[in-house]
Amino acid sequence: MNVLHTQSRSPSDSDGLSLMLRALTPGDGILLMQDAVIAATLPQWQQPLSGHPCYALKEDLEARGLMSRVNAPIEVVDYDRFVQLTLEFEKVQAW
Repeated sequence: MNVLHTQSRSPSDSDGLSLMLRALTPGDGILLMQDAVIAATLPQWQQPLSGHPCYALKEDLEARGLMSRVNAPIEVVDYDRFVQLTLEFEKVQAW
């Protein structure tokens, strides 16, 4: 079963991100939202997030002034794409 893991906690809350990373299995995806979008700009999170499709919510990046600092290969998505992702994955797990 492929799961879309939605993460809303700041990368400074390492327990929240660490728990999510340990739960990832092949085929899972990650959506960073709210304060978690900060992880999309930090080089130390590129490796842990790699290997899975990773998305960051555009509106949350814009609200924090981080749009120009997103690291590849994280895909910036809007709310419409977020809804599509919830339909593409078999399950959604919020962290």
